[in-house]
Amino acid sequence: MNSHIKMSLEGNTSKLSKSPTPEFEALDIEGWQGAALEDVGLFTFMFNIEANAATYPIHSDHAQWIAYVISGNGVLYSGKEDGTQTGQVEYQAGDYITFMPNTPHGWKNGDANSKILLVKQVDG
Repeated sequence: MNSHIKMSLEGNTSKLSKSPTPEFEALDIEGWQGAALEDVGLFTFMFNIEANAATYPIHSDHAQWIAYVISGNGVLYSGKEDGTQTGQVEYQAGDYITFMPNTPHGWKNGDANSKILLVKQVDG
């Protein structure tokens, strides 16, 4: 099992603690799993996507996000809130993807397993 290693300060001395990371949980879309962690003012979300998984439908979020494609490849769709696709671009391992607030988008994973890390600032 992987760990969440945290460094904090007590007085003038740094301190280390270790706890388990969140486990991947199945999402409502076939072939998609996710794990989330919030700390230091950031919310992180990791997608674990099976090869040729179902298409993640077009959706949006009020926050801005940045994503990093750790492994795999696929297609990112742009669209409208009604689910209509308006454009697409292929992504691959090593790509960064930036989502501005309220931008409708969807995903289609390729023929290999993928991992994608997404990060946003915590509201507040």
